[in-house]
Amino acid sequence: MYIWNINKLVMALQAGTITDKQKKRYRITFWVLVALTVFSLTGVYNPSSMNGYDVIDLILFFIINVIAIYLLVDIYKKRRRKELDFFLPFFCLVIPLFLRNSLWTILLTIIGSIYIVLFASYHSLEETNIIDVSINAIVEIVMNIMFVHYFKKIYN
Repeated sequence: MYIWNINKLVMALQAGTITDKQKKRYRITFWVLVALTVFSLTGVYNPSSMNGYDVIDLILFFIINVIAIYLLVDIYKKRRRKELDFFLPFFCLVIPLFLRNSLWTILLTIIGSIYIVLFASYHSLEETNIIDVSINAIVEIVMNIMFVHYFKKIYN
C-alpha cells in the first residue's frame, strides 16, 4: 500500500499493478477513515451542542466535498483511460490525502491556537470560532484540489 507517496500510487494505478490483496486493504482502510470522519462530527452524537459556527462548518464541509465529487465524476466521465474504474483510484487516494489533511489541520490548528493565546484579549469567542471555521474550510479546499489534481493525472 502506498500511504504517503502519491506519485508512486498514481503510477501504480495507471500501470494496473495494484494486487487484489492491496485493493482489499485500500477498501477496508477507506471505510475505516469514513467511519472515523463521520463519528468525529459533533452533530452525530449531540446535535444540540452545535453552535452556529459548527453548523456553518458542517455546511461548508458538505458543499466543498459535493463540488469536489462532482469534479471527480466529471474527470472520470471524460477520461482517456477507459480501463480504469472510478472507485479504486478514489479509495486509494483518500488514504494519503487524509494523512496530509490531518497534518495540515493539526499544523494550522496549532498556529491558530498560538495566535488566539497571544491575542485572546483582543478577540471575542466569536472571532476565534471564525478562525476555526476558516482553518477547516482552507484545509478541506486544499485537500480537494489535490484530489482533483491526482485524479486528472490518473485518468489522462
